[in-house]
Amino acid sequence: MRKIAIIGVTGSIGRQAVEVIEKYPDRFSLTMISAHRDVITLIEIANRYKVPTVCLTGDAEIRAEEFSYPCKLYTGEDALVHAAMDGDYDIFLNAVVGISALRPTLVAMQKGARIALSNKEMLVSAGDYVISRAKKYHSEIIPVDSEHSAIFQCLSSGRSCDVDKLIITSSGGAFRDVPLSELNDLSPQRALAHPNWNMGRKITIDCATMVNKGFEVIEAHHLFDVSYEDIETVIHRESIVHSMVRFKDGAVIAQLSEPDMRLPIQYAFTYPERIASPVKPLRVPFDLSFREVDFERYPAFRLLLEAGRKGGLYPAAMLAADSILVPAYFERKIKYSDISDVLEKVFLKYDLSGSYDLADVLRINDDVEKYTEMVVQKL
Repeated sequence: MRKIAIIGVTGSIGRQAVEVIEKYPDRFSLTMISAHRDVITLIEIANRYKVPTVCLTGDAEIRAEEFSYPCKLYTGEDALVHAAMDGDYDIFLNAVVGISALRPTLVAMQKGARIALSNKEMLVSAGDYVISRAKKYHSEIIPVDSEHSAIFQCLSSGRSCDVDKLIITSSGGAFRDVPLSELNDLSPQRALAHPNWNMGRKITIDCATMVNKGFEVIEAHHLFDVSYEDIETVIHRESIVHSMVRFKDGAVIAQLSEPDMRLPIQYAFTYPERIASPVKPLRVPFDLSFREVDFERYPAFRLLLEAGRKGGLYPAAMLAADSILVPAYFERKIKYSDISDVLEKVFLKYDLSGSYDLADVLRINDDVEKYTEMVVQKL
């Protein structure tokens, strides 16, 4: 029986993880959960599975009397860190959006837990730091994002020294077929109409700009210790091939499946074992198409690649700026094209090369968020 903690349990990934756990009650036990504001869903999940450790990080009100059983309830600013310290788990699924999950995940690493990682922000903002800590504490990181899970699976076909290229696929997002002349001011509602995936609001916007894919390239660099020159990105409309690995002998190994996040979630829980999943089998025949990324359509993606190559705190700055720009776009404070324009302003404003520590990551996050808010107000 594997004991599983899910932080961000009320989000899209968290809820699908609960589905996986529910299918195999003899294999998995849900021992810790957290949410930010969705108190109703948090309580419902806690009561259904009698979760021993429950955490609420937001300012919503929650009372112990609302639980049908005795549990440890953590609330407040540092609640998630304390819950991670005290919780009992073998696998720690980080499904929280933002860098607020950085410290509790480092705590889970220190306890030697397997990290099932669905949070992009950790490796984007502090990849060198996080990977060094994982090695120090012998904590394995199993990626949950479909692209990185695919690469992780493909890499089992050869030795790391035999890898030639990682090939990350991208659907192209909701605006992949929109004429370039119309990209200036498209509504958030149109951006949310992702053709292939059902995901959270922010990540769906990030797919439209391909900011998300830029973050994924940075993640892949850290997760698999591969240079940026050896990571390629292609547009793959069907979202059937989730990523590929080309080896030095010319063989290309790809992972194919239906676009369903329950598969990489379950694999992170069961690795190295494979068991039946709730995902419907992929049926053949099917059509597959691949094409190069059009940087004119996706200027933010090019900028993210440059931030990754420059290293230091540049990726953290891009991440912080994007966290302000996407909500501003939803609120119609900025246009769609402003997202990439403001990201470039942030990129050019700071000199962020060199080494850093955790305090530097948190500092630049605050500084860039404030600067980005100021720029948004002036638009």
